[in-house]
Amino acid sequence: MSSPYQAPPPHGYGPYAPAPAPKAPGNPQATASLVLGIASLVLSLLFVPAIIGVVLGIVGLVRSGRTDPPTGRGAAIAGISLSVIGACAGVVLATTASATLSDLARTIAEETATTAPGDGDRAPAFDPEAYTQVGAKQWESIVKHPVEAEGRAVVVFAEVVQFDSRTGSDRFLAAAGVDQPGDLGELRSTSAFVGEEALLEGVEQGDVLKIHAEVTDSLELETRLGGTSTVPFLTIARIEDVGLADLSTDFALGAAERDALDILSVPVTVTNSGGRTFTYSALVVARSKDGKKSYGEGTVFIEKMKAGQRKQVAVDFFDEVPADAVFRVEEIARYIE
Repeated sequence: MSSPYQAPPPHGYGPYAPAPAPKAPGNPQATASLVLGIASLVLSLLFVPAIIGVVLGIVGLVRSGRTDPPTGRGAAIAGISLSVIGACAGVVLATTASATLSDLARTIAEETATTAPGDGDRAPAFDPEAYTQVGAKQWESIVKHPVEAEGRAVVVFAEVVQFDSRTGSDRFLAAAGVDQPGDLGELRSTSAFVGEEALLEGVEQGDVLKIHAEVTDSLELETRLGGTSTVPFLTIARIEDVGLADLSTDFALGAAERDALDILSVPVTVTNSGGRTFTYSALVVARSKDGKKSYGEGTVFIEKMKAGQRKQVAVDFFDEVPADAVFRVEEIARYIE
């Protein structure tokens, strides 16, 4: 017959096992401080990870002193150390970067001030000697072959024929040539000019300008017949509103004399001051001293005068002209040949 009592199970087995040993408390602050310390080394210029890493490291260090055994003490110390090193590195990098940017900004400012137009103290001085007053044949070659003339620095005169919204505020079309015109329409070669808006301030259609410029390109323009025309494109360095030339300086009147037939004759010397061949015409008028009364007039007409050429003609007066009459040259014109 079996016994009603059973032997106890071996030690350590059965429905009731002995309780496990207590687990040491964790220290997340110390771990976070370590992670942030490492991050602060990588992100030196971002001081927030370093600051938080130091704070959490201190908290983790205090917490480790309250546990037995101490937990996270090494991680907390490492986190604090790395965070401090990261913060110091950030300060050094920030200081270096600031100094570098400051030097770069100073260099850029100096270079900009040196090359900026309109700065009379630092802008490169304008050298008129670098620009050539070209002759008629040279200008004709530039007009016909502008691409081959690129880089040439020239002095030309121009009558502005279009300067509006279609051309833009920094460029205009003009009839250009080597002579200051004596009348509107005298210049014939169409050219395009471009310059800084400050240079072109005040320029209007119809103005006659003296321009120092460099041939920099060519431009295709549509003609009235539907085709295209290639014209020189010049970049302006200096511009001056000179207006029409005073052609009266090309005429010199001599003393009036009477010949054997009692005809009053006035010698007139005409000098072609232009750079190309011109035909000159004018009226020599005998007037009273106050200019209100005319005693007669004579015509001057000299064809195909070459540049610099001088000719003398006599203008005869058949009407009665008093001895105190004043002779003046009026209605002067010249035409391109």
